[in-house]
Amino acid sequence: MRAILAMIVAGFAFPALAADIPSQTKDFVNNASVGNKFEIDTSQLALKYAKSPEVKNFAQQMITDHTKAGDELKAALIEAKIEPPSDTLDVMHAAKYAKLRLFTTENGFDSAYAEEQLKAHEDAVAKFQDFASTGPTPEVKAFAAKLLPTLQHHLAMAKDLDEKVHSKS
Repeated sequence: MRAILAMIVAGFAFPALAADIPSQTKDFVNNASVGNKFEIDTSQLALKYAKSPEVKNFAQQMITDHTKAGDELKAALIEAKIEPPSDTLDVMHAAKYAKLRLFTTENGFDSAYAEEQLKAHEDAVAKFQDFASTGPTPEVKAFAAKLLPTLQHHLAMAKDLDEKVHSKS
């Protein structure tokens, strides 16, 4: 009986069913959620495997900022009455994570991590800029606009880190 009651309550808490959410919003939310998890997961690897203090500092900043961003995304989704997606990587990001974790040599981790961060932030900035200007869901659009300056700062940091790491190798 409690399970049925919980399902009914959940139905009222999140009345926007998947069919009611614009596809642009669904795509953005899924991409943002997966990208955010990828940033955190790969940065946790960097804290463990990186040699350079600059890489470790960058990784810690990514974990801090992207944990906060994940919480803000969830809050925006609750406000928009959209159920947050599962906290998992998609196939492409899982493969990138596995490659970074399993196939990067001990001396090549910093370089591979910096390169992945640069690509990930270029992609994130483009997607957040697009949704912040054209997104159909006001609460999620506001989240994208609010987070965009942080992501742009991360992109600048990632470019700088990538240049420093590649100049050392």
